[in-house]
Amino acid sequence: MRHGLRIFAVVSWMILGWVTYAYAGIWGFPFPENISTNGHLIDDVIVYIDKVLVLFFGVVVAAIVYFIIRYRSRPGHKAVYETGNKKVYVIATILLGMLVFFSIDAVIEHMAFRDLKEVFWNFPTGKDVLKIELMPQQFAWNVRYAGLDGEFATTDDIVAPLSQMHVPVDTPVVVQASSFDVVHAFYVPELRFKQDIVPGMVTTFWFDAVKTGKFEIACSALCGNGHYKMRGNLVVESKEDFQKWLSGQATPVTMDDVWADESSTGGVPKDWGWKWQAKS
Repeated sequence: MRHGLRIFAVVSWMILGWVTYAYAGIWGFPFPENISTNGHLIDDVIVYIDKVLVLFFGVVVAAIVYFIIRYRSRPGHKAVYETGNKKVYVIATILLGMLVFFSIDAVIEHMAFRDLKEVFWNFPTGKDVLKIELMPQQFAWNVRYAGLDGEFATTDDIVAPLSQMHVPVDTPVVVQASSFDVVHAFYVPELRFKQDIVPGMVTTFWFDAVKTGKFEIACSALCGNGHYKMRGNLVVESKEDFQKWLSGQATPVTMDDVWADESSTGGVPKDWGWKWQAKS
């Protein structure tokens, strides 16, 4: 018995060291830089999930090792057949299930819906809010800004160069998106944001970038054989630089300026854009 306990102690320390190493390894590769005012909310959920799962995984592995040693085949030990349907086992199973549910599922759901209601579904309003219409297609991003009249789907709308989204820093940006063809997904890791964009419906989301720079826009939904080419740029710049850029786009652009690879996109969508849909 003592020999078995020694083995269990050694194995437990090995598991503890492995779990510690694994947990440290997770954070040895840092997250992408967070440039969003709300990105920390996503990080908090991920960190909590990692901590709880590593803890529970370590406990389960330790228990399995203990049972293997404790009930191993050895002289003088007779195997006992157990159905596992005794009342004590049923109660223990229910309690363990409740522990897992309330410490993982319930907590994650609470954190997620709290953030959704208080932040992500709480769309900003006011004159300083920038509105953008986004229409992805195989395999590019179409970006549209309202013109001087402040309305969309009018003649003075500003269509940005292909797959280029410019936004001012420290400014709430509300995006309405609808797909031209298949399901796409707007994903910018530095914003901690991914949003599926479905054909036939308009989806609204918002973000606020707090650092200038150029960041990649990826499509994280497999959208066809050219999916790998569907990359864009999110350019976060000062408010002055953004206004200069926007003013420079006010003049009509040629087809060559906007669609550098028409063969891969299937051509320019005709008369795309829609009247802005107010959120209630």
